[in-house]
Amino acid sequence: MRNNIIRLAALIVVLACGAPSAVAHAFLDHASPRVGSTVTAAPNEVRLWFTQSLEPQFSGAILRSSTGAELGHGTVIGGDAKQIVIHVHALPPGKYHVTWKALSVDTHRTEGNFSFEVKP
Repeated sequence: MRNNIIRLAALIVVLACGAPSAVAHAFLDHASPRVGSTVTAAPNEVRLWFTQSLEPQFSGAILRSSTGAELGHGTVIGGDAKQIVIHVHALPPGKYHVTWKALSVDTHRTEGNFSFEVKP
């Protein structure tokens, strides 16, 4: 019985110590406009939320039109290091592509991209 309790306690410690490494990277949690969505009203910003705090100097995003023209650069916002915001002027109807790079505060790099469409 005592050996089973010791084994159970050891297993709990191993699992508890291993859990943080599973979330050691800053991944895109969600975005507005939503990834792959079609919106009827042109947004005045594109906002990305990440699973961990980001290093502002090494994280950012770029919004491009369907032709590849750069429409805005995003930075980590003050007060919430888990968000990147790209401020934009009214976007005309069309497809848009966001590319992001993130360096989490624990120094792991991630990157990705997604698209959305403005279609009134």
